[in-house]
Amino acid sequence: MPFFSVVVPLYNKQNDIKATLLSALEQSCKDFELIVINDGSTDVSENQVLSLTDERLVYIKTKNSGVSQARNLGIEKAKGIYIAFLDADDYWYPNHLEVLHKLCKSFPEAGAVTTNYEFLHPGGYIENTLFNDIDTGYTGI
Repeated sequence: MPFFSVVVPLYNKQNDIKATLLSALEQSCKDFELIVINDGSTDVSENQVLSLTDERLVYIKTKNSGVSQARNLGIEKAKGIYIAFLDADDYWYPNHLEVLHKLCKSFPEAGAVTTNYEFLHPGGYIENTLFNDIDTGYTGI
């Protein structure tokens, strides 16, 4: 049983999906399955996904029912202990799952764990985000 099931809802993201999936597959923490739910894409997103070969990759194609239904189907098919969501046009730093793994182990009573995120704007400008009232000085990981 994998530690994480990474669920990726996919709808018409042919220009992004391969880089998104590679950012997941290249994680320093390798204990996960990667479930892609193709929610009825009408572009060539499917070809981008199927061009990747990795035993952790699970591909499911369904009729278009919306992102919530795609996520719920991914959760239903998941075999992992924890669920991690990754949107089809987002990217993870290589240590993202490693950090989440440490958080899950450090706080086993938590119902959810999270990390911060950044916005990558056209032209390469990165905008940092800030969560109010969250102590960013935690050094336990």
